[in-house]
Amino acid sequence: MQQGKFQEDLLDSITRGIVVYETIRFYDGIPFALEEHYKRFLNSLSYITENKVSFKEFERYVMKYSSYDRVKVFGIIDGSLKLFALGENFLNNPINEVNIDVSEIRHADPSSIPPNLKSVGRPDLYIARLKKGKYYDVILLGSRGQVCEGSFSNVFFIKDGKVITPSVESGILEGITRKNVIEMLNEFGYEVEERIVELKELFYADEIFLTHTSRGVVPVDSMGKRIFYSKEISLEISRNFEEYINEKIRRGI
Repeated sequence: MQQGKFQEDLLDSITRGIVVYETIRFYDGIPFALEEHYKRFLNSLSYITENKVSFKEFERYVMKYSSYDRVKVFGIIDGSLKLFALGENFLNNPINEVNIDVSEIRHADPSSIPPNLKSVGRPDLYIARLKKGKYYDVILLGSRGQVCEGSFSNVFFIKDGKVITPSVESGILEGITRKNVIEMLNEFGYEVEERIVELKELFYADEIFLTHTSRGVVPVDSMGKRIFYSKEISLEISRNFEEYINEKIRRGI
């Protein structure tokens, strides 16, 4: 009865409120960048409520699911704040080929929806994801036609050895994996540029890769039906990133 009542209260809160969330990846049972995810979770909450959750409580919900590949922690706000979490396994489903496209859905303007507010069912990202069909992800353009991000990923491309990614000023979520990839690339001596990116630049890129919490660095094979990319450098970056993250975890960083 108590569980049934809890689920009823949870559903009632969801229908009357808004839900923010974070996805945390486990590496051998250890959550990566937990404090960064916690701070971003608080930032999402700050747009909606003055209620907060302590780091210890956030960590407790995360660690309940340390036997899974990842956990999603939800904050449900309907005046009060309720926490809920779900563990998921996905690493047993390998990715062999990654094809992306450009979405017909425009990215919400930052003046209407703050990019760093991670909420469940955000309309622009949700509809883009629904319409992506067979593609791994789709790229959303901003109100000025600038490249923003995927429906669940950040975007990087490589041209003449330089790694380029849309800047925060483009209206993107400041991805935690994105941040760590940039830090690693700088440490490894890659030339990295964060700036406004035009769509045509993706057409002429040598390589494209995506970043997101669950998969880390994801090299892209093609965009649409006619544009194909090399993956030579992207695969190297992907391998290096897994080693880089595991080393940070071993060192407790």
